[in-house]
Amino acid sequence: MKKITISIILISLLVSSCNAQAKMDLLDIKLPAKSDLFLTDKYESNEFNSIMETGYSIYRSYDPNLLIFNKESMASNSFDRPNETSNYALFYIKEENKLVSLIKMTSFETVKTKSLHETLLKKFGEPDYYESISFASYSLWEDKTSNNIYLFEHNYGGEINDIPIEEGLLYIIDVTDEQLFDKYAKSNYSYYRKYLNQRKLDGKDYSYEEFAKKKNEEGTSRYLEAISNPIKH
Repeated sequence: MKKITISIILISLLVSSCNAQAKMDLLDIKLPAKSDLFLTDKYESNEFNSIMETGYSIYRSYDPNLLIFNKESMASNSFDRPNETSNYALFYIKEENKLVSLIKMTSFETVKTKSLHETLLKKFGEPDYYESISFASYSLWEDKTSNNIYLFEHNYGGEINDIPIEEGLLYIIDVTDEQLFDKYAKSNYSYYRKYLNQRKLDGKDYSYEEFAKKKNEEGTSRYLEAISNPIKH
């Protein structure tokens, strides 16, 4: 009887261990990362053809074990029968080296969108760049320990079936992948992109705010204005 009990405990521990290993926390990922870390039999994903990126393959997943952020699943309850309002993640794989350079997480659920935003604030503190309008905010964090850039768009004015929702778009980008960073930072984060380019040319580290103040002193006010009067949501 004692041997049977010990065997049951060992089996339970093994199953728990396997389940733990099957989950991937995207907050802990350092990009670029090997594609087979995500595209394995452990997780369900499919090639995503509706977005064209020259030189990249893109895969989409609704899998709750892959859409983990800070130990919490960002997947929708409808992950096994996904529709146009189900949360998902996209993985951008550079074809020349088979490495993932960008992960995009999309949330159509207010609670999970807020959770993403709060987790980013707790993990990285105040954004390195922040701009907002009446119905959306745009935050950027540069994590120099991992070389990841985090772009988070928080939309406040959406509706699904006449029910108000807050939508979240999180881009985790390898900052050394200039093609993808330039594309996704082009509109809402263009000032920060120009700051990074200037910082690289100068060959020294300084904050966006220092850059904006210097530009303002030189007669170009738009960089400082971008962060001076944000709407607090």
